[in-house]
Amino acid sequence: MSQIWTILKWEYMNRVKTKLFLITTFGLPFFMAGMMYLPTILMDLEPEDVTEIGLVYDESVYSLIDRFQSQMDSNYRLKDGNPQFIFSRFDSEKIALDSVVSKSIGGFMFIPASILDTGQVNYFSLSLSNIKIYRNLSRTLNQVVIEQRMLDQNIDVSLVGQLSRRIVFETFEIDEEGETSAGNELSSFLIPYLFLMILFMTVFMSGQLLLRSVMEERTSRTIEILLSSVTPDELMHGKILGLGALGLTQMVFYLSVGLAATQYKELATIEFSQIPIFLIYFISGYLFYASIFAAMGTFFTSEQEAQQSSGIISIVAILPIVFASYFITNPGSAFTIGASYIPPLTPFMMIIRVGTGSVEMPEIIYTTILMIISCWVMLKISGKIFRTAVLLYGKKVTIKEVFRWIRS
Repeated sequence: MSQIWTILKWEYMNRVKTKLFLITTFGLPFFMAGMMYLPTILMDLEPEDVTEIGLVYDESVYSLIDRFQSQMDSNYRLKDGNPQFIFSRFDSEKIALDSVVSKSIGGFMFIPASILDTGQVNYFSLSLSNIKIYRNLSRTLNQVVIEQRMLDQNIDVSLVGQLSRRIVFETFEIDEEGETSAGNELSSFLIPYLFLMILFMTVFMSGQLLLRSVMEERTSRTIEILLSSVTPDELMHGKILGLGALGLTQMVFYLSVGLAATQYKELATIEFSQIPIFLIYFISGYLFYASIFAAMGTFFTSEQEAQQSSGIISIVAILPIVFASYFITNPGSAFTIGASYIPPLTPFMMIIRVGTGSVEMPEIIYTTILMIISCWVMLKISGKIFRTAVLLYGKKVTIKEVFRWIRS
């Protein structure tokens, strides 16, 4: 046990000081947050340039277009207070099209005389990448057309606005004791997804480090020196636990940053009683996958081969993330429950379901026992492979040989 602790401590202290660990731990969350929020912030910034739009329409809808331009002028302004949109009328689509091609205007709208009946409007531009431009045009014109239809039917527009007010639909959560509290719909999605991403990132970052560590020490023959002082099992367990502690350090930091961000933005709240349950699945999930990565590190001498093979494992584990929206919105479906009892998916699936509050304690106990048994079996299998393959050099390992080692 003392040898395992020594290896654990060495692996942890040696990795925790590296630039890669410091950058990925302290820089990655802020980089990810920037990638998520910066586009939104930039999209919400007020425009700085005037957009010139051409209008091609029949004289019969002149009053409609006049009210449309007035609403656009009042609704959309630049920072200096001037209108964002400037409109010019063209006699034909061809003239407007030539103006667009010559870049005299940013685009043009063809508004037929039948717009009140058909609701059909065409917008032409050299580029449709700026979604906000034609969405603003469409939204305002749609509102003006609806109002005009009401006026034509002698309907009081202000009365319709009062009658069409939306209902106030408030949500409340009921706990097991029957107490109610204001509901937070985002919590049921964001919190499970946050833990899911943290688990995936930490497990596979630590797993990749473990695979690379075993492979490098094996190819450099350093592992022969280590095995002169410790047994293969002690070496494997020490590495797994040391890099697991490294991953746990990352998880705590990621979790702290994620929860602080959600609390600051008032997006979601977490029940702190759930954290120990999440930790159970994090630890068991890590041990399950780490044992696989430790064994895989003995198969390869090329990092390219190792990356390709570990990518297959990543595909299996990423499935809960790919289908997270379904699992979160359907936590009680037979498919979701069934996937929760497949050991490679269990940690990820149970984190999703626990976060949604749809899991009873017996199911948590059953899946925890399942993961303990699965981790024990996987560690035993990986131990046999590790002991046999760690000192094999210059020989490709076959699937048949791996099964023979496991049965021995």
